Amino acid sequence: GFDTDRMIFKDDELSYALGKEGTTRKKLEHAAGAILQYVGHVAFIAGTLKERRRCKEYITWLLNQRRGSVTIREISARDDATEMHIPENCKGWVTGNRGSELRRMEQETGTFMFMALDERGEERLIIFSHEAGSKVSSE
Repeated sequence: GFDTDRMIFKDDELSYALGKEGTTRKKLEHAAGAILQYVGHVAFIAGTLKERRRCKEYITWLLNQRRGSVTIREISARDDATEMHIPENCKGWVTGNRGSELRRMEQETGTFMFMALDERGEERLIIFSHEAGSKVSSE
């Protein structure tokens, strides 16, 4: 059922997980379908077990991106992710300057997206959202 979990941030993690004017916090909250609020250095994550797990995972991946490439295996087993292979010569155009284009698309679509490696070490774009969106056919 509905419950609340907590995650404690280190100093340098807090500002990164919050983002300018709280944009990163809101983005993670929307994509996960959970309620995410920060009080001091504590993240309070409220929602169903599935929503809370998803939100914690998104936060972990977000923070890991600061230390380099993130590897996410077996994305096909997830119901909250769409994987897109981006040709090498298009990556800069898709991500934009310092990820600005991805951030713009996230804002527009209520998703969380980033380039991640698969089990073979190949980079692809992963789009996360608790809402199936275009993953489900409209037939």
